[in-house]
Amino acid sequence: MAAVRGVELKALEALEALQLPEFDGPVLRYISGALVRCLEAKTKLNSKNINVAIGELLYSFGVVDSPEEALTVCGKVAEGLGGEGLEVKGGDKKEGKTKGDKWVIVDAKSKGVLQVGMGCLAKYFADQKWYSASVEALMSSGDVLVTFSEYGNQEKVPFNWIKLPASEVRNIGTTTLLLAPVKIKQVEEETKESNMADDGSNRALSKREIRALRQRKKALEAKRRKREAIMKAEREKKEEAMRTYLESVRSAKKKGREVHVHNFSMFTPDGSAQLLEGAELKLSPGRRMGLVGRNGIGKTTLLRHIANYEVPGFPTYLRVVHVQQECRGDMRSVLETIIAADVERTMLLNEEKRYTAETKEDKKKEIDNKDKKDDDQGDRLAEIYERLQEIEAYSAETRAANILSGLGFSPERQQVPTKSLSGGWRMRVSLACALFVGPDILLLDEPTNHLDFPAVLWLQNYLLDYKKTLLVVSHDRHFLNVVTTDIIHLYNKTLNYYKGNYTTFERVRAEQRLAQQRAYEASEAKRKHMQEFIDKFRFNAKRASLVQSRIKALARMEKLAEVEDEASLRFDLPQVLKIEGNMLALDNVDFGYDKRKGLILRDVSVCLHAESRVGVLGANGAGKTTLIKLLMGSLEPFRGRAIRNRTVRVACFNQHHMDQLDLEATPVDFLKTKFPKATTDTLRSHLSRYGISSSLHDQLIGNFSGGQQSRVAFALVTFPQPHVMVMDEPTNHLDIETIDALVRAIKNWNGAVLFVSHDQYFLEQVGKDFWGVSEGKVRQFRTFKEAKRFSYATAR
Repeated sequence: MAAVRGVELKALEALEALQLPEFDGPVLRYISGALVRCLEAKTKLNSKNINVAIGELLYSFGVVDSPEEALTVCGKVAEGLGGEGLEVKGGDKKEGKTKGDKWVIVDAKSKGVLQVGMGCLAKYFADQKWYSASVEALMSSGDVLVTFSEYGNQEKVPFNWIKLPASEVRNIGTTTLLLAPVKIKQVEEETKESNMADDGSNRALSKREIRALRQRKKALEAKRRKREAIMKAEREKKEEAMRTYLESVRSAKKKGREVHVHNFSMFTPDGSAQLLEGAELKLSPGRRMGLVGRNGIGKTTLLRHIANYEVPGFPTYLRVVHVQQECRGDMRSVLETIIAADVERTMLLNEEKRYTAETKEDKKKEIDNKDKKDDDQGDRLAEIYERLQEIEAYSAETRAANILSGLGFSPERQQVPTKSLSGGWRMRVSLACALFVGPDILLLDEPTNHLDFPAVLWLQNYLLDYKKTLLVVSHDRHFLNVVTTDIIHLYNKTLNYYKGNYTTFERVRAEQRLAQQRAYEASEAKRKHMQEFIDKFRFNAKRASLVQSRIKALARMEKLAEVEDEASLRFDLPQVLKIEGNMLALDNVDFGYDKRKGLILRDVSVCLHAESRVGVLGANGAGKTTLIKLLMGSLEPFRGRAIRNRTVRVACFNQHHMDQLDLEATPVDFLKTKFPKATTDTLRSHLSRYGISSSLHDQLIGNFSGGQQSRVAFALVTFPQPHVMVMDEPTNHLDIETIDALVRAIKNWNGAVLFVSHDQYFLEQVGKDFWGVSEGKVRQFRTFKEAKRFSYATAR
């Protein structure tokens, strides 16, 4: 067993060395366990056998995008294990769970058996059921931090909420690889062997319960297939758009850069609702336009229509690039990915090589019509060279490196595979690809979502010099004010155009609405006066001519529409009983994920009380999320104390909550699964607190916009009435009006708020105190400017 255990550790090291973000703890243990079982079966660990053992797992877990890439990764694992053909010799007896082994709850006597990395069953607090999990940390409080296998979420549970195989309890020190994610076949086998049950007894699961597990797995698989189908359809649309552009760019005679489309209508992707009716689309070269409007009104759909050349009459010879999501990672370096993004450049260079090679070949042999062919090739080569010069093809690597540097990529990070990057850094890669291509029309959808202040500042300066057409959707007022020259307001199924930045738009629109309201009131007063005259003298023969004149004048008067009173969006956070003293605190805390690599945070002392409104600032990677995890109790400090009032309820909102939404459920049904004891009326009322109108309560969450889904996530985390709200980039995916509503709600709430944000407006409106994180230190400030200066003093 010792040899097998050694190979397991080497397997873990080999897998971790690949630095693939999808290789989280449970997946690593699952795959290393599969390799160990190969060795126990006396199978050589060469690249072929490793691919047989884990290739399908890598693909199904989304670690790789194709079977071919899985084989490449397996080859690297084989190298990491020490070369091809590794095997374990000898007759080590397989240890661990035996057939018929029973699961037993850990008690005070067997608590010492628990070890980090051990497989187990853990009870989930929301539904009090048992699920496969693995032990991540043993807390000083006596609780256990576990990772639930199926979804990968970490939770802190009491030690008596842990079950282990009886053999583990008897054999202290033995660890078992309990495997994640759970496969249905495996679940059936384990349930038969372990006799686990939801009620804590040792009875075997019934056929009905196993059938329910099968159905759950089937539903998850259906969701995965649906997501893949959507992604495939989007890729095909992008490829078709590129073909359309390349065909048009060669054949188009008139190459004006102005876009002016009349009478344009647009529907939702499923065709169920009209988003634009008879609208006019105008895009001008050299203008930087901000597209604004409420969540769900069609902003992103409009950008997609433009990017896919689905707007009738749109000039297809204009190159359009739409940045809306992180790139799909692969084994290419970041720099290679950026350069490869310019498909036109690659095609032109390949065509140039082909013509050059053909010319050399023709010189060696005599061919018919050589002169005519030379002329044709010469003309085409001239076109190619002209176009390569136009798109600055020969300075590609330098331009790409400069763009990446501005977005925070060090020279070393520019050389790492995109597969190893987190979602935020992949989003930067997508943005860099678009900036590198330098399209005629650049479409940006929430470009600041994953950028820290230095990167946002660099992007602002870059876009200010952008000479072509920019259309951007953003919730960041400051960004819109700095960058935009025009605002397009999507409202009431039409597009309205305003000169100036966002602040100018707000002022002009308010003035317009006031003028329209006054004109309407004056018109109505005049109509009323004329109608009163008509009614008074209708039967007076002496005034008959005057009455007829008034009737005709009234008929000719234009009926002005009343200015609609735009309903102000309202968030309503549930009020809570006030708790005296500190709620969360750190006292002289040091922390690092690996003592050998040094500390991430040093000598940190901070606290939250009932009236705290604290904004956390710091460059990406400075340790903001680590700081929050220490306060929440998800991480244990190396030194010092983490203090948490046990009566305090804490809600944590971050972008992972978006991932946990059930896109195939309605908001009411989704909340009902989370809070089964709540009545339907209570859940509907709670959803309405967050601007989710009754018409949306029975629609699928998957049909909602990103902002609407964020509101559902807010409704989810606030239902238990928390005393503390911890928010990580809460403004991402929200429109400006929703951000205003959230700001008002927080100001009117009596609980504590701790938030990480790069939205300057939100920070200044909500924050009363600020924590700056920089170079392992956390300092407290009273003003945003001071915290900003400290937090980004050493940033690029």
